[in-house]
Amino acid sequence: MDAPGVPQPTIGQFCAKVCGWVRFWPDHDAITAELTAHLEDHRDVLLERNPALSQAEAEAQAVAAMGDPEALGRELDKSHNHL
Repeated sequence: MDAPGVPQPTIGQFCAKVCGWVRFWPDHDAITAELTAHLEDHRDVLLERNPALSQAEAEAQAVAAMGDPEALGRELDKSHNHL
């Protein structure tokens, strides 16, 4: 669990961190679009299930559920290359 008071990255910040590990930059827009769609869908489901959550809280939970952006970026780098 994250430390209290430590701000969680937004969806955009998370996507930027992931793409920071993908060397083939022409794919960054497509990666960002797909990640954003998944994260927004997850956020929306969280909000439907728990209306007491704020949009920011639901977004933070969705981002946290995606895991480590470095690990995800390194894996995506393996499949998004120009070779």
